[in-house]
Amino acid sequence: MTVFLASFSIMAVVGCGGPKWPPTYKSSGTVTLDGTPVERATITFYPLDGQKPANATTDANGNYELTSFNAGDGATPGSFGVAIQKFPAIEIETIPGGTPYDESMNTDEGPSPDSEKDPVNELPEKYSNHEKSGLSATVVTDGENVFTFELKSK
Repeated sequence: MTVFLASFSIMAVVGCGGPKWPPTYKSSGTVTLDGTPVERATITFYPLDGQKPANATTDANGNYELTSFNAGDGATPGSFGVAIQKFPAIEIETIPGGTPYDESMNTDEGPSPDSEKDPVNELPEKYSNHEKSGLSATVVTDGENVFTFELKSK
């Protein structure tokens, strides 16, 4: 009986369940460039009020759903500066029964200098910095949080 009470007391003090995260609110939207949906763009909401950042990747229609803690859970309420980037997809071949490799690894010299270049952002550079992008969003607790970002190439 003493062991049972001790165990019950510990559970009552410690509690059960996962971590206690702040509340999030479903947040979604669309990203376009000159009116065309942007696929595979990474959108990041940077907090201006000290809350948790949120991010997402756009689908083929330019749509996204923000994630803060768990996939698609949304964003914490508050004001955000927004940055959007898009980099080329990385194609990796896999050797049957083996590990991924790059064709440049087949040479005695190793990877070519071209394979080590940093990827180039396919969107105008200004959108990659949340402080200079001119993009912002405010996530609210009592309403829709749908944010459309219409980017311009010029």
